Amino acid sequence: MASPLQFGIVGVCGRGRGYRIPATHDDRVHVAAVCDVAADGLSDAKEAFAADAAYTDYHEMLWEEDLDAVLLATPKEHHVPQSVAALERGLHVLCEVPAARSIEESKELARAVEAADGEFMLGENDVFRREWMLVAALVEDGRFGEPYYARSERITDGKEHIEQTLWRRTWRVGRNGVTYPTHNLGPLMQWFADDRIARVSCSGSGHHHEDPRGAPYEQEDTVVMQAKTEQGRLIVHRQDILSDRPAVPYRFELQGTDGCFESAEWAEADHRVWLQDESDGWESLSAYEEQYLPELWRELPDVAAETGRNGGDYLVFQTFVDALEAGETPPIDVHDGLDMTLPGLVSERSIADDGAWYDVPDSRDWI
Repeated sequence: MASPLQFGIVGVCGRGRGYRIPATHDDRVHVAAVCDVAADGLSDAKEAFAADAAYTDYHEMLWEEDLDAVLLATPKEHHVPQSVAALERGLHVLCEVPAARSIEESKELARAVEAADGEFMLGENDVFRREWMLVAALVEDGRFGEPYYARSERITDGKEHIEQTLWRRTWRVGRNGVTYPTHNLGPLMQWFADDRIARVSCSGSGHHHEDPRGAPYEQEDTVVMQAKTEQGRLIVHRQDILSDRPAVPYRFELQGTDGCFESAEWAEADHRVWLQDESDGWESLSAYEEQYLPELWRELPDVAAETGRNGGDYLVFQTFVDALEAGETPPIDVHDGLDMTLPGLVSERSIADDGAWYDVPDSRDWI
């Protein structure tokens, strides 16, 4: 690989703009090219990323530029085709979430990564949120004992947001089930780091809303997925992006034999934790930062706070580059990424079958 690493950033007129700061503040990286089908915004994006070239054709960029890696911040339907094309060119891939839109695409991606020389990382930024990484550190140190139950919720009235792009209308509410799982399952699977979801059951609350054109959403208003892991742990996840109500974007709970954690119910509240060996009652999670906050957050530059998830986007990019520089597998490899993606895909089958339990395939078996 060249030094600095030569990057192509795709989707720079949309989601890709969130990576401008990490891509331009890392001396190990040079943005050789930017790419987007929105030609009107490419000139500004090229300047913002200090890129050498700009393209509206992704495959042309792959063949014309001498790249080491691509960052794919494109709509869901492009994730696997664009990842596979880059891997076949021998490039490393950092791809936005989710990893795939079907089980067949998941197989294609896993097999492409296995056959390639390049590395693949799923860019799940919520794994790198400060609070969730702090909980993961407490879990790793055994402070919760044996974790055996987790709950997560993603609740926000997203009807207006969905209308901003056709792909959101198509892939988030144009299908039924847990259609956007990785922001919630990502942190949970870090807390259950030695485990994976093996079976899911999914049910919905029915349809009570229509889009602005009077068409019904295929997505039911509230969707709840129960999941059992290989080790018998229980996960309950609620997705609701259609109900009329104030948002609770993220809600998490973790229960172990020796402690528990509950995330804040609203922005001004404290995330709270109870540890059996030292807590009289609920304590603020922040009380454990001095001892357990990961080094990634202690060393985070001030500019990182300007990126998504208060620095999560910065850490996604930084850890990807760290892995490439060290010649190591990135922290969220293809199998970790599919562990966060596949339960949602299988939930679509379950909800169509009145909540029947279905096995979640293990991508490691495909290779």
